[in-house]
Amino acid sequence: MHACAPASLTAMSARVIVVAAAKGGVGKTTLSYELSAALGGVLVDLDWDAGGATRMWGFDPGAVVRAPLLDALEAGPDGKPPRPKRRPNQPALVPSHPDLAASTVDPDLVADCLQAWASAWDTRYVVVDTHPGANPLTDGALQVADVVVVPAVLANREMAALEAMLRDLQEFRVVIAPTMVPAVPPRRYVDRLEELAAGRHRVAPPVSEHRWLRRRLRRSALVLQPNPGKRVTAAAREFRGLAQTVEDST
Repeated sequence: MHACAPASLTAMSARVIVVAAAKGGVGKTTLSYELSAALGGVLVDLDWDAGGATRMWGFDPGAVVRAPLLDALEAGPDGKPPRPKRRPNQPALVPSHPDLAASTVDPDLVADCLQAWASAWDTRYVVVDTHPGANPLTDGALQVADVVVVPAVLANREMAALEAMLRDLQEFRVVIAPTMVPAVPPRRYVDRLEELAAGRHRVAPPVSEHRWLRRRLRRSALVLQPNPGKRVTAAAREFRGLAQTVEDST
């Protein structure tokens, strides 16, 4: 991941939270979805994969003629910002589109657009879900990030990817978000996580390994779900812990 130093954000009315990961399968999209709902922010989905936040929200980009996100990027920072889609008990969403995979948008343009949109929307937070790995869209989002949230799965390959990513993000304010944590986490990985944080990065309270989430067709955010049962209440509490850590970091 080719991170650029964050730009000045003095003109922005909203804080930009970028959720980024070096590899897929680490719970990034679920964190983005619940984090934006808990913060009451706008979720900008820059992950073009079909299993991303846009489909989770219930929007099918293939069923519409226009792609507001692509149109807004093409119009540039002086154009009309995309209008976030809204539904009860779900985060406000600027949906992704499969054509982002072939996008050649310059990272500086992505940064300028996000900065302009964050100033235009009536919100305190903009949460950006990114595609795993290095790409121009993620690089652009990182340029205007107040906080970068990095999921941390306590496993060998995932910890190696986390270590490499933290080296690239040395100039950024980072919140490490342990996720999919088993009931008895491996001690060697807990120790490794503490070494990687080393007082330089905040570590959020862990989000447990809620296996039932993988089978659930998520529309309502857990943190906004009315009349939740015990397991939803427990999971929502953990996601709110992450949101509080992010708020404390801005």
